[in-house]
Amino acid sequence: MLTTKQQNTSRESRIFAQKVARSIIEVQPNVNNTADIIVLLECLGYRKETLMQYGFADFHALAYYIYNFLDMYETRGKSKELFIESFTMKIPSLQKRLVEGIGMIFPWLGSLALLFITGVSLWMAWGLPIQITTAFVSGVFLGLVITEGTLQVFNRLFLFYNAQTNMGEVKRLQKRTYGLVGAVLSATVCTLFAIGYFAHIPLNLVGIVAISTVTVSLHRASYMIMYALKKLGQLIIAYTAAFASLLSVYYFADIIIPDNVTRYFAGLITAFIALSVFSIYQHYKLLKANTVTTSADKPHFYNPISRTDKTIKSRFAVQLWEVTSYSLYGTFYLVTMFADRILSWMYNPLVLHGGFGLPMAFNSVYHAGADLALVVLLPASIIQYVMMEPIHMHMNNVSIKIRVSQAGMISKYIENTYKKLLLVTVFSSVVTAIVLNLAQPYVMAHVEFSQASIHVLRIASIANVFLSLFTANSLLLMLTNKIKLLAFIVMISALIVIVGGILLASSGFENLVFAYLGAAMFAGMISTIYATKVMKNATSILFARLM
Repeated sequence: MLTTKQQNTSRESRIFAQKVARSIIEVQPNVNNTADIIVLLECLGYRKETLMQYGFADFHALAYYIYNFLDMYETRGKSKELFIESFTMKIPSLQKRLVEGIGMIFPWLGSLALLFITGVSLWMAWGLPIQITTAFVSGVFLGLVITEGTLQVFNRLFLFYNAQTNMGEVKRLQKRTYGLVGAVLSATVCTLFAIGYFAHIPLNLVGIVAISTVTVSLHRASYMIMYALKKLGQLIIAYTAAFASLLSVYYFADIIIPDNVTRYFAGLITAFIALSVFSIYQHYKLLKANTVTTSADKPHFYNPISRTDKTIKSRFAVQLWEVTSYSLYGTFYLVTMFADRILSWMYNPLVLHGGFGLPMAFNSVYHAGADLALVVLLPASIIQYVMMEPIHMHMNNVSIKIRVSQAGMISKYIENTYKKLLLVTVFSSVVTAIVLNLAQPYVMAHVEFSQASIHVLRIASIANVFLSLFTANSLLLMLTNKIKLLAFIVMISALIVIVGGILLASSGFENLVFAYLGAAMFAGMISTIYATKVMKNATSILFARLM
């Protein structure tokens, strides 16, 4: 039905506008805003004088007029199949997804390479006095834990607002995230110095913990955008340069810096600088530019994505509340993975019997086995990324081509994907664990691997098979927005590691790994049972969220 303004437009003006609308659709289908129409009018060569002859004051007036009926011409001039095809999403190739999966875990791959080189731990602390190593790695663990929740929050919100092309909210989110990280860091550093004062811990060791915590936290906060935008090429280059600079300074700068402690921290500074170059550049682009390049395919020349930084300001407290479960999931997942290592420091014989003077001491024997066992997670993580990355695109493409009565096809697709994911995850992680245990004497031939380390490696590799299973279930449960239960599972798992570890540690710190095994088995089995139940109604859950 025509509006009053349209009814007052002359017949010649209406015919002219209809011809213009048909021309626009022939050039670029699926136009969905007046800004695109204005661009197309200019590209088609229309002049303001011509528009005025037909009763339109300017390009904006004509664009606003034809926008109301433009969709009437969208299916004309092409088949229905081609029209539907225009709404489908291009699935990234297997090769591209494989490279992206490797890029996502490249920092862990590099750290494990350092484990092979140094033979101590993937936390890059070797040749240092035990007190300094303990302080430094304590800060690394603390920085990982306090930033993981923020990273989960940022990644979730960033992807949401970036997909909406809401540049204003993207910029605000970045600033708010740094404010949140800064507040958490300030409280953490103050707490560290307070604990050091009352526990009579030397000030220099507390300072090392604080500096380590701050640098790790700032690094992770700065790289959130790198992961969210999938700047994987830059990420690989940055970490490669950081590892190379760290090793070069430590091993080849002994003439300039004779003291190995000073030389090690000098290497860390150069590595931190190397890591910061690309992140600073990406943040500059995000905060200063009016538009950003997305990871999606570039649009047609005549259909640019319209973005603006003048948007309604959201309430950050509401945003945080909505993604609290993701924050808890990420934080307690790390606690589950690494709590046994911290307990091994507290029950280190050096502390219990040697009068160490500190409440804990870095336990290289336990780390040598537990850290190497993390290799089990890497192949499974890559495979899970390759399989799950395009699942939203697949469901989008299937959903626009089927009828409502055929919705069962999506359910079948999700169930088949889940079964394949479980089978491939279990197979890859089990094979990796077997190969790792068989190859351990040859891989670590240059290191004195104690029997306790081998014991920890064998049990931890089994535990990581179950942990790989849990991550596979987590991906499918997140797809159906069942994040609250996942957060609950990892919280219980973390409790199992801590409580079980304290009970088992009295019989030897190497038995802490059984607490880790129990937590991983609990997480893997409970998540599998629940995920299997959820998958039966996955389609209904997904459509209920969209309608």
